[in-house]
Amino acid sequence: MVVTFSGPVADRHAAERAIAVKSAPAMTGRYQCLDNNVVQWVPDQFWPAHSTVALSVGGVSSQFKTGPEVLGIADIANHTFTVTIDGVEAEPPPRLPAPHHRPHWGEDGVLPASMGRSEYPTPVGTYTVLSKDRSVIMDSSSVGIPVDVPDGYRLTVDYAVRITGRGLYVHSAPWATQAMGVENISHGCISLSPADAEWYFNTVNVGDPVIVKEGITSQVKSADPIPARTIKSADPIPTRAVEGPPGQPEEPAPPGN
Repeated sequence: MVVTFSGPVADRHAAERAIAVKSAPAMTGRYQCLDNNVVQWVPDQFWPAHSTVALSVGGVSSQFKTGPEVLGIADIANHTFTVTIDGVEAEPPPRLPAPHHRPHWGEDGVLPASMGRSEYPTPVGTYTVLSKDRSVIMDSSSVGIPVDVPDGYRLTVDYAVRITGRGLYVHSAPWATQAMGVENISHGCISLSPADAEWYFNTVNVGDPVIVKEGITSQVKSADPIPARTIKSADPIPTRAVEGPPGQPEEPAPPGN
């Protein structure tokens, strides 16, 4: 939860004391200073689905509920992206029959995927969805790979779900459909078919968790502290003194496709 004050905060501790966060179920957390007038409260764990959260700052207050938990688990070794909604495996509506040899095809909630190849491995960790873009331009030169070399690229990617500030996405990759469920060929991102990527884009919310692991038995480690964006609001929040998270700072284009 991010609070933006009208001017610079002279006494950070006083500002933190002025912020009250209550939730059911109760959550513990900590404060972080993002700017001289911006303070965020970060929960120590993901907010449980369907939680009630109340925030008050001085004379301004807000109460809202979190939505359902849409959990995505990318399994690098098995080339899959499994989606559950409130613990129940879910997937897009039935599609046309696919080649019978395609691994995992038809399993509930299991989407064939392709992750980063050996030169550009997808980083293992626990993330949250930071933003969603209907389309985004990915340019390899932003990470030091010239566009005109064999590994270079500059292309428009659809249904892009961003999970790190450095540019890791779950997105549509129509050029990689033959590899999905079979091998990892991307520059690090989690690639889905256009239909699966569109469904996931329309299903997931900002703040939902995404876990990337090596294989079915691997232990997942946290890549970063749980960020403020673990809150997803099912109801509108007042936009006076209390605001949602500020936009991502401008960065070079994302590193992988």
